[in-house]
Amino acid sequence: MSEAQGINFTSPDPLLHAPAKVRWRFDAAATVVALASALIFIIVAIFVFLCFQGYATTIQQAHDRAQSAADVVQEESEWMIGAARVVLQHITSGAVSPADIDQAEYDGAVRDLPVRATLAIYDSKGAAAPGKASASLPQDVSGEDFFKTIAGGGEWSISAQRPDAANGDAIFVLARRLGGAANFGGIAALTISGDVLEEFWTPQKLGPTSTVGLLRDDGWLVARYPAVDKTVNSAAQPLFTELKGQESGTYDSARSPVDGIARVVGFHRIPKFGLIAVASVSQDEILAGLWNSIIIVSWLIAPIALALLVGSLITAGLLRRSARTQASLAAALASNDVLFREIHHRVKNNLQSVASLLQMQPIPREVKVNMSQRIAAMSAVHEHIYRSNDFAHVRATDYLRTLIENIRAGRPDVTVIENLEDISVDKDAATPLGLILNEVASNAFKHAFSDGRKGVVTVSLTKRENGEGCLTVDDNGVGFDPDAPATGIGRRLVSALTQQLGGQSGFSRSSSGGSRFTLTFPLGPR
Repeated sequence: MSEAQGINFTSPDPLLHAPAKVRWRFDAAATVVALASALIFIIVAIFVFLCFQGYATTIQQAHDRAQSAADVVQEESEWMIGAARVVLQHITSGAVSPADIDQAEYDGAVRDLPVRATLAIYDSKGAAAPGKASASLPQDVSGEDFFKTIAGGGEWSISAQRPDAANGDAIFVLARRLGGAANFGGIAALTISGDVLEEFWTPQKLGPTSTVGLLRDDGWLVARYPAVDKTVNSAAQPLFTELKGQESGTYDSARSPVDGIARVVGFHRIPKFGLIAVASVSQDEILAGLWNSIIIVSWLIAPIALALLVGSLITAGLLRRSARTQASLAAALASNDVLFREIHHRVKNNLQSVASLLQMQPIPREVKVNMSQRIAAMSAVHEHIYRSNDFAHVRATDYLRTLIENIRAGRPDVTVIENLEDISVDKDAATPLGLILNEVASNAFKHAFSDGRKGVVTVSLTKRENGEGCLTVDDNGVGFDPDAPATGIGRRLVSALTQQLGGQSGFSRSSSGGSRFTLTFPLGPR
């Protein structure tokens, strides 16, 4: 190494001040919260879907029950009205006036009525025939709608719901004409209690607020159970507007014209009597079970969702704390990494400063060169360490190649052959290894070719099967006697460094007649 080479002013190294690469880190805490929120959303969405599905199913079941009940009311009512008409037809058959009706036959018909009803006979003026009146109807019915209908030419008539004249209970009247179309002689009126529908309502078990009833095709209420105080007209309901031509079906009534309760209504028309059988189920009642189930399930889901959310937040907090700890450790590791690089960089610069100061000392040039080369060998180790990402190992190939280039700088006439395997050595072994190579190779360059021959130096580094490294330095020089006593410190230094490595070394004659140095040493830490 020349004096110029020994001086190297310290400058910032780009490896120590390179900007850190920005990396997006996967935020596990946010992911946990997001997944938990998504799971809660899915659970709630499924629950809401099942609620809507349950609602639709419950309403459909209510429609089916209402339709089934209406069909039953239709069948029973058709039988009841039909039987009552048969009784009236039997009593009035051939009769032109009340006097034509036999009293015994009248009394027998009253006893045999199939329903809770009373029978009354009225003349053409609407007055009750003697002995054939009914306590449920007034003595004069000339102003009643059922009388006016028959007096106006009708054969049959069914009244809207009306109060019983005796006790005020709800009744309706089925009347038939006496006499032909040209000779009106009066009417036979059968009063039927509205409570007769209780027999149709009870078996249905539709609920306490459910109803069954009969409507006339003009919308007027004929009978209902549970009974109401007065008749009402339902002509504005969908049954008489939207569903007018439909024989049977169901619809949702947002507000009953009788009591204001929202119901699902089923109906079945009875065209031959001009009646419509209806049955209704309260929407609140049919949905009560569904709401109870929803409330129960909500009480079960809410704690689970809350626990899941709280658990995810706690987990996210732990993950964030762990992430902060990891970030702190990573920052400390990065700081240590920079610190280690800076230390090795400063050591290298300090060694180079020592080498520069050495050149200024009044000592023999040969000593300066030897010392400078040894310092350069130590400096190269630190340079290779801080330029790599592995502070525990040194790539011997690059390191030794640098040393060889420094040694041969003053002898361009000597050819150097390098056979260096890619081997890494422990950082503590790198300096002794470099110093040994420096001593041996320097001696070869100085003394092996003293006769002016064209020199060749072969440096080999291999890894043996037993895991040891082997360094050999061969030259084709004049050779020397290994047993001759050493005059300098080089051989003693090599011996001491070999012991430091825990290896073995020695000199021998090479096949070309020159000298051969062999060093074996463990690659791992001692």
